[in-house]
Amino acid sequence: VSKDEAEETQKKLEAVGAKIELK
Repeated sequence: VSKDEAEETQKKLEAVGAKIELK
């Protein structure tokens, strides 16, 4: 896994976590 892919995945996980927190 490239660093770019890892960063993109991390950003997606953070976005999902934020959505869950808002709920």
